[in-house]
Amino acid sequence: MAAARSDTLIGDEIVHTLGRHGQASQVLVQVKEGRVTLSGDVPSAEVKLQVEELVADIEGVRGVRSLLNVDSGNRSFGAPGEAIRDNPDGRDDAHMGDIDLGKDG
Repeated sequence: MAAARSDTLIGDEIVHTLGRHGQASQVLVQVKEGRVTLSGDVPSAEVKLQVEELVADIEGVRGVRSLLNVDSGNRSFGAPGEAIRDNPDGRDDAHMGDIDLGKDG
């Protein structure tokens, strides 16, 4: 029997997987003994279901507890269903050279 995957490896894969899903940038992840708790905001019920399914399919995940909130825009800036996010289009600006880290020269 193969050894169980560590919570750290599971968490790393979840973060990497959700990082590729631009509308999941506000999802927080906690892993304990292979059981994952998701919390934070997503822009729609469809995205909530996608996130839950993506996480459940990751190797080593033994269960998913979803505390995700569908943010209709009432709790943040933006039109209903289109809450303003820090990474709304999924771009990775750090790789695109758009971030000024304040270094001189």
